[in-house]
Amino acid sequence: MTGAAGPFAPVGKRAGRRWSYTLRLRVAAAAALGATIIVAILSWITIYAIGRSNMAQADQQLSMVSRLVLIQPVFAVNVVDILAPNKEMALTVRMADGSLASTPVRLPELPVGNATVIVDGSTYRVLTTTEAQPAGRVVSLGIPTNQTEKTINEQRRWVYLAAALAVTASAGLGWLLGGRAVRPIVKLTRALDERSPSGEPGIPLDGSGVKEADKLAEAVNTLLERVDRAQQETATALETARDFAAVSAHELRTPLTAMRTDLEVLSTLDLNEEQRREILTDLQRGQNRVETTLAALERLAAGDLTNDGDHVVTDVGELCDAAAQYAMRHFPQLTVRIDTDAELVTRGLPTGLRLAVDNALTNSARHGGATQALVSAHRARDGRIVITVDDNGRGLPVAEREQVFARFFRGSQATKGGSGLGLALVAQQAQLHGGRAYFDDGLLGGVRLVLEIPDRGAWWPPSAPA
Repeated sequence: MTGAAGPFAPVGKRAGRRWSYTLRLRVAAAAALGATIIVAILSWITIYAIGRSNMAQADQQLSMVSRLVLIQPVFAVNVVDILAPNKEMALTVRMADGSLASTPVRLPELPVGNATVIVDGSTYRVLTTTEAQPAGRVVSLGIPTNQTEKTINEQRRWVYLAAALAVTASAGLGWLLGGRAVRPIVKLTRALDERSPSGEPGIPLDGSGVKEADKLAEAVNTLLERVDRAQQETATALETARDFAAVSAHELRTPLTAMRTDLEVLSTLDLNEEQRREILTDLQRGQNRVETTLAALERLAAGDLTNDGDHVVTDVGELCDAAAQYAMRHFPQLTVRIDTDAELVTRGLPTGLRLAVDNALTNSARHGGATQALVSAHRARDGRIVITVDDNGRGLPVAEREQVFARFFRGSQATKGGSGLGLALVAQQAQLHGGRAYFDDGLLGGVRLVLEIPDRGAWWPPSAPA
């Protein structure tokens, strides 16, 4: 038979997992279990105390009666038989010679003291004594305790009933008060369920002033902040990737279209040797442009995946010297001078910084037409490391000094065949190092490219506290 799920029904069961119950039900069950343990202990103590009290009353009654009986116990046997014909009292006197005098209910031979015995199906509380008796005489005086046991059983039933009511009341109060106790958790869960799945940060969850709920809300808010931040970063990365892919496709489409046109001309027209040579030269330029663009895109993508864990100890002076030697080998018309501090070590991306300086010198020689360049690297008083590249080239219009750092932007003074990504790589490296890149008026008549980065030293990043 299938019925509606009640308040004590489990919340649900997933495949391979145990049943899950509501916190309110757990509070009620805990209250009932605690009450059961306490009530069981108290009930046992109460029942034990009642039994002891009733037995103490019977012993006190025996003690009072014995004061009269022990004066003449043999005579008292007849008196008791007459006065207590309904077996309300039993008296047995054992003489030294083995004879005895007894009421119709004969008590068994017992050691001196109080004891409980069953005679003819009835229970008696017996006092056996030799007090004030001749040598060898033992007197046993007993009173029936059937009524006492009946009273004790009745009292026990009341105790059991009270215990059952106490446990039931504890469970009920646990259920009612548990609802109020777990209400902050329920509100917290409901608020979490009602959060918008759109990825937009929601209102921080509140624990309603309950310490445990506040801690849980704080932990959940921290987790949600991380999730929101990760979602925002993912959304930003996807948007950047889409824009990057769209712009890259646009930039590559032009040389690839030109190359396809050249290939169609070669395959369909009958060209002389000079025309074929011109078409092949154009194809080679297009291939070089595509290759250069793809290499720059690869470097940009690698930069986007860089994190602080990739930063290592870097000698900036040595890096600038290597970049100058490389530039003079590839551009024989260019002379590069170096001006750096003797000790200029920081934590950074050596490949990235080298790429930035290389691109700056390449930009000066290829697009600026420079024949002289000066690479400087110094530690400023405010803790920054400043790398500058001055040249004597044709310069850069002031209006374009910010725009040229955008991806695929070519300045008006740039020569043909460039990818428009060289200075974008410089800007990216500055950003990865926590600094910035910009153009200024040069010392050699051309333009100055400035790369400012914070001096993180060999200790960066700081070690986590123990």
